[in-house]
Amino acid sequence: MPVPASEFALPPVAERFCRYARVYTTSDFDSAAVPTTERQKDLGLLLVNELRAIGATSVEMDDEGYVYATLPSPLAPEAAARLPALGLCAHMDTSPDAPGENVTPLIHPDYNGGRIELPGAPEVDLSPATSPPLADAIGHDLITSDGTTLLGSDDKAGVAVLVQLAADLVASEADAVARGEGPAPRPTIQLLFTPDEEVGRGTDHLDLERWGAEVAYTLDGSGVDSLNVETFNAAEAIVTFHGVGVHPGYARGILVNALRVAADFIASCPAHEAPETTDGRGGYLHPHTASGDVVRAEVRVLLRDFDGSGMDAKRSLVRELASGAAQRHPGSRAEVDIRESYRNMLAYIEDVDPRAVSVAQEAAREMGMDLALEPVRGGTDGARLSEKGVPTPNVFTGGHEFHSVREWNTVQNLERSLAYTHALVRAWGRQ
Repeated sequence: MPVPASEFALPPVAERFCRYARVYTTSDFDSAAVPTTERQKDLGLLLVNELRAIGATSVEMDDEGYVYATLPSPLAPEAAARLPALGLCAHMDTSPDAPGENVTPLIHPDYNGGRIELPGAPEVDLSPATSPPLADAIGHDLITSDGTTLLGSDDKAGVAVLVQLAADLVASEADAVARGEGPAPRPTIQLLFTPDEEVGRGTDHLDLERWGAEVAYTLDGSGVDSLNVETFNAAEAIVTFHGVGVHPGYARGILVNALRVAADFIASCPAHEAPETTDGRGGYLHPHTASGDVVRAEVRVLLRDFDGSGMDAKRSLVRELASGAAQRHPGSRAEVDIRESYRNMLAYIEDVDPRAVSVAQEAAREMGMDLALEPVRGGTDGARLSEKGVPTPNVFTGGHEFHSVREWNTVQNLERSLAYTHALVRAWGRQ
């Protein structure tokens, strides 16, 4: 039987994660506010207070909801100046794709490989048959929601790992000084916690100069023992269909139903280029939201591809499909507004500082870890940061089944992510 996280003895990083998971921080695609939801600042304020208590410096949350903090290098100033300022980043918001309010983290101790019970959704089949990575988690202490909400591992796992890292470093360095020893060398660390990553606006209002990072990592990856150095190119198409309204009793030959045009458009999106039929490096079109009435209907479509030419083809295809749907319904009209979200970050990393990858590999070797360099079938703030001149690969945080009530992580995965992040800091201290 699952146990409420508050009743289970957890290591600090997992306890911290479960506390953060309970804070309601869902962002909003349709909001023009900054951040898109004020509730994200609730977690931001909590982080500010905890980071100050830990002993981080220059801790603040700005009006846009970004939280900044610094862990100054323990080295002498001239030695610290030879190392790049290391940025570590995680996002505070959770996806609007699944409910995010009143999250109840549950622990499933010593997972035995069977079907996981989600008390709020007994119909959900969460097992190795439906989520194969669970087969690698046998013996772990699993963390899920109760099945009525997402868990929020994306990305409160990253948030928890970074705050715990700060607590560990400050404590260990103080202990070293108390023993009369020099602390382990490391660069100055610039922590950053962003709002609105899930709606593609995580770095829109970031003050890069205030952050001060020269090379960075986001902690926002799924699974374990992987580093994401490529992301999709990403955009969203907002497709609007206009119809003609009239009383349905007298509609023959006059009424043009925008909802039917929208449905025709959705049906015309190729099934072989959908998220549910692609993997690896295959891109997709994903109609994810539809709304409207007889007179006006809107469909939002995610466009994803690793290659620029593939994105160009998808932009053209959406326009072609929208025009075709309108032509099949005389009297209707289609408008297509394509909004860019982020670009594949690999080229930026290689151009600015490829050590972002090589040092990450060095850290993995220190742990005896076989670090997989994987493309991420999604995006992170790192894609936009890399484009802005701060090379930012993405580090694993242990979670799976993001953006859904099936989302899960494990205590052991969180601890492994924390251990790797410590190794990453040590590796940069050797540069």
